[in-house]
Amino acid sequence: MRVEVGPRDIDSNQVCVYRRDKGVKEKEFVPTQEFIGGIASRLQEIQDALLARATAFRDENTKRIDTRDDFYAYFTPRNADKPEIHGGFADSHWCGSGECEAQIKEDLRVTVRCIPFNAVRESGACVHCGNPSERRVLFGKSY
Repeated sequence: MRVEVGPRDIDSNQVCVYRRDKGVKEKEFVPTQEFIGGIASRLQEIQDALLARATAFRDENTKRIDTRDDFYAYFTPRNADKPEIHGGFADSHWCGSGECEAQIKEDLRVTVRCIPFNAVRESGACVHCGNPSERRVLFGKSY
């Protein structure tokens, strides 16, 4: 949020407020006391909007992958000479082995980005070695 206070605003007892999270340059003139009294709720509204946008982006760019072939296909660039930016995550089983993660990193430049605290425990097979896995993790590339 950007707040501007100019000489005319002072004379009018108001502030000019711009919301920077919407991507559209909208300005709003708000009485000073109303702005002061509502700043916490305005900031919370911005935080909620940013979180909702980030969560939607994450969900749209996370793919559940269960096989090694699909995993490698997902993270292998179409053009090896000029690889595209890959902003996605793979929600896949991992056995927990540092060796598996190191091999995936060497092959694809992909690492475990997150081991969710609230992940449901489920049996599966490691996306790399096929060994038993108790839960899924999020793999991704760091740029």
